[in-house]
Amino acid sequence: MSLKKVTAIFDELRLQEVEDALLSHCVSGFTVHNVRGRGNYFDSYNEGRLISHLQLDIYTNEEYADEIARLIVSTAFVNADGEGLVSVIPVDSVYWIHSQQKAQATEFIYREVKDDEQR
Repeated sequence: MSLKKVTAIFDELRLQEVEDALLSHCVSGFTVHNVRGRGNYFDSYNEGRLISHLQLDIYTNEEYADEIARLIVSTAFVNADGEGLVSVIPVDSVYWIHSQQKAQATEFIYREVKDDEQR
């Protein structure tokens, strides 16, 4: 098995919904960064014209990467221009600092949630 990194850039107002969706699927390890950039939509009122968004990074088992990406896309979606994007890229290695060991793909969990289990 191999690892993937899911990176999502989306509107900061959707963070709580995205976080809740990930946690409901047992995805508890992720990092969030404030980012600014310019895509299809730009801030015409601001001199720099850059938009503020969040970037969320998740390392996961290859088996779950596309499912996590689709979960983020469906949760962050608000039908607006310039909403962001989600990418999935291969990862050669991940090391745990606390144990100084190489992480194994089986350590990264994603669980299907049935409709009756939704919050």
